[in-house]
Amino acid sequence: MACGATSMAVESSTEAEAFASATALPNEDTGFLRDRRRRHSFHASRKLSCDYQDADAVFIRVELFLAELERRMQWLEEYRRSHMVQIDTSLKRGYATLEAVRDQCSLASDELMGSGKKRARILVETLEDGYNEVLVTKETLEQKAQAGVRLMESFLSELEHRVHAVRDRGIYGTLDDGWKAMDSKLVSAREIVDEGMERARRTRDSLRVTVEEAIRLAQEKRLINYHELPHPWRVNPHIIKGYRFTTSKVECVSSVFAYSNEMFNIWSHMIGLVIVLAIAFYFYPLHTNFSLSSKSDITIAAVFFFAACKCLVCSTIWHTMNSIASQSLMERFACVDYTGISMLVAASIVTTEYTAFYCEPISRWTYIILTMSLGIGGIILPWHPTFNRHDMAWARVGFFVTLAATGFSPIAQLSYTRGFSWTMYFYAPIVKSMVVYFVGALIYASKIPERWKPGFFDYVGGSHNIWHIAVLGGIFFHYHAMQDLFAGAFIRAQGECPSL
Repeated sequence: MACGATSMAVESSTEAEAFASATALPNEDTGFLRDRRRRHSFHASRKLSCDYQDADAVFIRVELFLAELERRMQWLEEYRRSHMVQIDTSLKRGYATLEAVRDQCSLASDELMGSGKKRARILVETLEDGYNEVLVTKETLEQKAQAGVRLMESFLSELEHRVHAVRDRGIYGTLDDGWKAMDSKLVSAREIVDEGMERARRTRDSLRVTVEEAIRLAQEKRLINYHELPHPWRVNPHIIKGYRFTTSKVECVSSVFAYSNEMFNIWSHMIGLVIVLAIAFYFYPLHTNFSLSSKSDITIAAVFFFAACKCLVCSTIWHTMNSIASQSLMERFACVDYTGISMLVAASIVTTEYTAFYCEPISRWTYIILTMSLGIGGIILPWHPTFNRHDMAWARVGFFVTLAATGFSPIAQLSYTRGFSWTMYFYAPIVKSMVVYFVGALIYASKIPERWKPGFFDYVGGSHNIWHIAVLGGIFFHYHAMQDLFAGAFIRAQGECPSL
């Protein structure tokens, strides 16, 4: 956490300038407020001079601000009807924004887990509609939430100052009456803030307690049940028994030799890795196509083998380490698995593009560069916090749709230049691998067959086990399809390439 008045002045300058231009007071009001010698601490503007780098600290800060916002809005609403006629349009807009944030965030107030993050997201989404120029320079949800809190604090302070300016002119009685009223509310306000802070602590303590209890049970029984796992580790409620849970990375690695519900997932892809390596370094060099291949041909085949091996390695790492008792580490290993899948998809598409335009280098390398760029993006982007933000859902959907479209985009060009029948004949060899991938994905998404008989397929035969077999089948079928595609490309090269 970086603190300091100087840093706050620099970091909040965008919000301050945006609000100052919209809420500038008349000169007499400004002077009146500047000359005030007494201001109760209830309305003293907070010096938000600390920017929190830890996400949990930011979400706790949002919770505390929203609790205080409810109290201060109640005070403002007592004078709203009389004061609004004397408040300028910009302040009315700020008041409406504060009301919207309070009302929207109150919907998430009853949740025990994750309410801080959810309310911070609601706060940011509400402000983006009218004050996007303040938040556009911020990248992460935490940064946007902090900027939003500073902006709303300026709204509240300005509204309270204006209310006091009107009260000081005698419309609502003397200042002493106002101070007495605020003093009576100060105790309850502190109780509200303390309650919000205590609630946030209870949420974090609850997760810590469940993690510690799961570790204790795993040490006693070695394997625990689904309902004994902390919530972030619960994925498939139909797989009931056989879960590992440990704080040690070494124990995670050594557990691959022990019986658990991840044993099949680990060894299926570990053995599959050995088979793919055997094909790449032994069976492929013995194939007739290898002797006819140029260095470019062998390089494309090597890219596919490398991507297949990487996918299997990443999957093995994820299923080995997903029992680690650290949520941040567990989520990082999940990202490792995602990157392997992205690379395998991209490499499989590249082999078809390369052989489809074997005699047309411009089209060939245009498609390959586009696909590989998206594939590299699929490796990098899952690690970037911006890519996983709530408001970036459109970007994630657009990315994966674009990656998949690169595999089908050559069909239009090939149908135009060679005919639809030739195009269907060309793509026929890869139908088997596509069907295997598709069926495996459907089974995995539907959680069949464990959905039909929970507990019976805990160790072998579950949907994830079937998906792993489907991935291996897809790799092997695509290898055979790749050989057919290369054989056809070599035949075309003898007749078409010289003429082209």
